[in-house]
Amino acid sequence: MRMLGLAFWSTVLCFSVLSAQSQRRTSASVAGMEIRVAVVDLETLVRQLPEAAQIDQRLNETAQRFRDTLTQLRSELEKRLEEYRKREAILTPEAKSKEEEALRQLQEYYLQYQEDKFGVTGELVRLREQLLQPLRTRVQEAIRAIAREENFHIVLDRSSPSVLFAEDRIDLTYRVLDRLKRGQQ
Repeated sequence: MRMLGLAFWSTVLCFSVLSAQSQRRTSASVAGMEIRVAVVDLETLVRQLPEAAQIDQRLNETAQRFRDTLTQLRSELEKRLEEYRKREAILTPEAKSKEEEALRQLQEYYLQYQEDKFGVTGELVRLREQLLQPLRTRVQEAIRAIAREENFHIVLDRSSPSVLFAEDRIDLTYRVLDRLKRGQQ
């Protein structure tokens, strides 16, 4: 396993040195094998695909419905808390306790609703994943097809912080976008 790691990093180092020596080339020869690299700007693809805009709109509408419900719940909680404070002095200890419990339950419901809808594993996250998965698959298939047709071995995301430089001539973004818009894979 350690040898595999060393081989990988030596390949990366060789590739980096060869790329730095020849910025005009889009391939490098490592251990007798030519490696061709291209980039795709996934942010640009997403911004220009109509499906992505539709998904974004649906997610925004769903999030707004959830926010509206939270606003109503918060308003109800604040109203009931204000009423309780006005009547607190005249309530019996038993009535006070009962009202405080009802307020606590309403507050717990509010927090649980917020977590269920907007939390890390909430409904909005799950809906986003469900809606984006088919689009991701289409984009991946289009990238894979173009990379194979044009003999690229590695395709990187240009918008990734790990890509420090990429020449425009090795950018496949608009070829992938064209293929997706024509409905090909």
